[in-house]
Amino acid sequence: MRSLCFVLFAVLTAEAKDLHWAYVFPTKPDLPSVKHADWARNEIDFFCLSRMESQGHAPKERESSARLIRRVFLDLIGIPPPIEKVDSFLSDPSDQHLEQIVDELLSSNHFGEKWALGWLDLARYADSDGYQRDGFRNVWPYRDWVIRAFNSDMPFDQFTIEQLAGDLLPEATNAQIIATGFHRGPILNLEAGTDPEEDRVKQVVDRVNTTSTVWLGTSMECAQCHDHKHDPFSIHDYYSMFAFFNNTPIEGKRRPGGNDASMNYSGSDINVPVPTDELNKRDEAAHKAREVEKIYVSKVEELCESFSDDQLNELVKKHPKEVDLIRKSKIDFNEALKISKTIFGKGKSSKSLNTLQKQISNNKNRSKGGAFQIGYTSRVMREMEKKRDTHIMLRGDFKNIGEKVTADTPESLHLFRDEFPRNRLGLARWLVSKENPLTARVTVNRIWAELFGRGIVTSIEDFGTNGTFPSHPELLDWLAVTFQSEDSWSLKKTIKRIVLSSVYLQSSKVSQLGRDKDPNNSFHSRGPSLRLPAELIRDNALYISGLLSTKMYGRPVRPVQPANFWRVIGEVDNKYYVSESEDLYRRGIYTIWRRSAHYPSFANFDAPSRGACKVRREPSNTPLQALTLLNDPVYVEIAKAFAARIRKESAELNAPQQLEYAFRLALSRHPNGAEIKALKEIYFRALDTEGSAESAWFEIATTLLNLHATITK
Repeated sequence: MRSLCFVLFAVLTAEAKDLHWAYVFPTKPDLPSVKHADWARNEIDFFCLSRMESQGHAPKERESSARLIRRVFLDLIGIPPPIEKVDSFLSDPSDQHLEQIVDELLSSNHFGEKWALGWLDLARYADSDGYQRDGFRNVWPYRDWVIRAFNSDMPFDQFTIEQLAGDLLPEATNAQIIATGFHRGPILNLEAGTDPEEDRVKQVVDRVNTTSTVWLGTSMECAQCHDHKHDPFSIHDYYSMFAFFNNTPIEGKRRPGGNDASMNYSGSDINVPVPTDELNKRDEAAHKAREVEKIYVSKVEELCESFSDDQLNELVKKHPKEVDLIRKSKIDFNEALKISKTIFGKGKSSKSLNTLQKQISNNKNRSKGGAFQIGYTSRVMREMEKKRDTHIMLRGDFKNIGEKVTADTPESLHLFRDEFPRNRLGLARWLVSKENPLTARVTVNRIWAELFGRGIVTSIEDFGTNGTFPSHPELLDWLAVTFQSEDSWSLKKTIKRIVLSSVYLQSSKVSQLGRDKDPNNSFHSRGPSLRLPAELIRDNALYISGLLSTKMYGRPVRPVQPANFWRVIGEVDNKYYVSESEDLYRRGIYTIWRRSAHYPSFANFDAPSRGACKVRREPSNTPLQALTLLNDPVYVEIAKAFAARIRKESAELNAPQQLEYAFRLALSRHPNGAEIKALKEIYFRALDTEGSAESAWFEIATTLLNLHATITK
């Protein structure tokens, strides 16, 4: 039964025919008339200019070419342009050349690495389960699927269907099944004492809430315990949606054995082929472990030979078995290990042996695929043959069962077609059907927010009555209709249209008067100026220094982080095995994401733990951020590499020219007079104080990497 409150709401809105704007199907509006039509490069500009003019604002001039190409590179692929690309654009800053650059960047494999970041926040992607134990999980093949989907410009309707129901497609491919890792993102509790059914229900609740947030821009979770107090969704609607996700296997089961309250993982996985290069690395690590074992044995044998007969006779009272081993002419690794642990427990010799032991342990670990590696599988969705019954849970309590419901969509939204199956596949098709007034709007709004720092609807996650009204409602509808109907759900076409608009190309400079009139840039009377996301701050620094690896895909990597940041708890191996060679310098999207302790420098720059769906990151400004860029070992190494790059690539230039070159590596543009003067003072003061050009260039590198402008687009 529907509650009286909801029925009354439905009757009143039906009679008044006054639906909330977001629930009215969008139509493509005509372009508004403007006074300065010559400023507009495409349709987007007419809507923005009309709003500016109505508020007494004038658009800014076009951004300088060097700043503009840097903005475009950072927005499309997440790393800055090389100097030769900047110089090429400076020599020909035409619209045609700009479009050519945009097309090249949209075709770059790095496009997917940049644009997947925000989607992984929505998908609550992480390499661990969460909660106190926070054991490791395999879902990185899903991350790779997302990157590839963005790079191939998979239409957003197909992108949706494969993630929500790829396993239910006819003759589903492995890739389509891996795509369903989207809804294997919820946290999983495998700690002793967990109620398996309660935890399963929490995961289904997460899937309902995330689906409604990501595709409908709706806070459906408010209806988990009672009818929504603001939007037209009842508790009946909520559990009807719940039914779509209620037929997947339970993911945690009690261990057999009477009163044992411990848990085992029991979810659905799919096998993933091991890459050839990974197999080669495993073989190399196994070989290295064997070689170091030989060195270890030789070292122990050498130490054993130094014992006199008298010393051995003394030892034989307490350690007879070990003394027998010492007297052997040849020992194996395990025997050497036993001797060293008992006899060489302290002193200089133990330190060298411990170092060798660590090398052996690390290589053996890599030969098995890593301590956190559970095998080459990926977590996926799967329907059970026998469906579960779904009931309303009164007050959201899984033990307090009410009316039985069947899979259905909210009554206040568009109809669920008869030809749609009553499962996740049908739900996915309903979400991207032409009748849906929300999905296209919500999606283009997120794209807009990614590029401008704020959405046309600033409450990106909430298009309901408690959300904000669009700053440019006609523009939002124009973008949504064009995206869905004319561009056939192409994300790249929408992104290209926005970055080639005059409103995007504006200078971000602003006077105090302009800031006072439009403090949040609500009317887009200037270009965007935003701090980079956490991962891109590091990617940007690595690129500037010349360290960045372009290697793509595969298992998560483990760059350097503070010692003992992971604590040893319960059954999980919490040792942090630092990666080697180029894996230390791969892009942030590949860094291992542990929910209880995600990468510290990312956390300091507001990256979420991904315990739940995160639609937007709220930027903060804290002393920890400055300390991270100055003192984090990774950034210190980056500064050293940047200093070396400056010296190597500008060796034939004089000091002022070298300083200008360094500035351009970091910021793309030429420094102004005040900036070059400040750099000279820093350089020559450091040269006088330290007496070393190397130290002086390190100071310059550190300064440039710590500039606000360097971490801002």
